[in-house]
Amino acid sequence: TTDHTLVRLDTGGLLKARPQSAPDGARVRAAVQPGRLFLCPAGDGFCTGTVETVTYVGTLVRVTVRPLGGKDTDVVRLELPAGRAPDLGARVDLAADPANVSVYPDAEDGG
Repeated sequence: TTDHTLVRLDTGGLLKARPQSAPDGARVRAAVQPGRLFLCPAGDGFCTGTVETVTYVGTLVRVTVRPLGGKDTDVVRLELPAGRAPDLGARVDLAADPANVSVYPDAEDGG
């Protein structure tokens, strides 16, 4: 659409990104600053995972999420307001506002 570009991730999820002029089906790389990611209910974001750690640090909580089907080393670390901490072991999704997602040509695809 004109308000965002849909990017199909290698994991199968769909990520909405800033409008981009890449041709349909082109391999691209998507980038989001970790501080721009947020958690949402499982099934509502672009990547589902399990909450592995929840550590309270003052008014913030540090959360580690392991994406389903990822490698043992694949984790995402987020800092959230303490009042929005998920439960340990909860299944959650990662999400981002499309305005905070950048898309670049994939160098391995000749871009």
